[in-house]
Amino acid sequence: MTQPQGKDSILVSRHRPGIFWYNTGWRPARPGKLRKYDRLIIDLTYNQLMKSGSIRSNPWRSFGCNINTMWDVPITNGNTVSLGIGLAYKYQKTGPKGLFFADSSDSYTRYYADSSYMDYRKNTFGNHILAIPIEFRFRTPKWQHFKLHLGGSIGYRLQTFQKVWSEGKHKGIKDKSLPDRNPLVYGVHMRIGIRNWALFADYTLAPQFKKGKSDQISALAFGVSLSIF
Repeated sequence: MTQPQGKDSILVSRHRPGIFWYNTGWRPARPGKLRKYDRLIIDLTYNQLMKSGSIRSNPWRSFGCNINTMWDVPITNGNTVSLGIGLAYKYQKTGPKGLFFADSSDSYTRYYADSSYMDYRKNTFGNHILAIPIEFRFRTPKWQHFKLHLGGSIGYRLQTFQKVWSEGKHKGIKDKSLPDRNPLVYGVHMRIGIRNWALFADYTLAPQFKKGKSDQISALAFGVSLSIF
């Protein structure tokens, strides 16, 4: 890149190119335009299943992730308060000690904590979810800021699955046919941290299964959030 020469060398552009932090769209940003934050957020989570309000311990492999693409809408001068709204993909995976079974009429889903009579060595249970997150964002001024996000999301369960590995077999069998899956999912979440990093917590208020005779299961997730730009 050549340097400006002559009398034009005193002119320095206020706009830097880039597809992340400095992307301003098709036109240069207006002078004094507020910087926007947290537009692509990845949450790495450890997930727990909750039954009737009590936490069920899960093995260490109960990990999942959320990928959030967000629009940051400033509300105050300096962008110390803003509204975040966007689209998120959630992968919730747990490794409960028990198994989920349909009842004899294939209408309800029950969780059996003691499944020792089954010939299996491990299992996973999880969801693929597409959701719309909305959150209020509070941050201190300047670039290296302290931040707090409080919000929730509403979405659709694309798939609920249970995968079981039998003893002596390396390949698991995936079951997507559990009855009365609740397609509607909603919950609340929080992030608290500094600049690009934050601690994350999410509680799914919507039950996993929609019929009253099914076990009332919900998910609790907590972990770390990284804001790419």
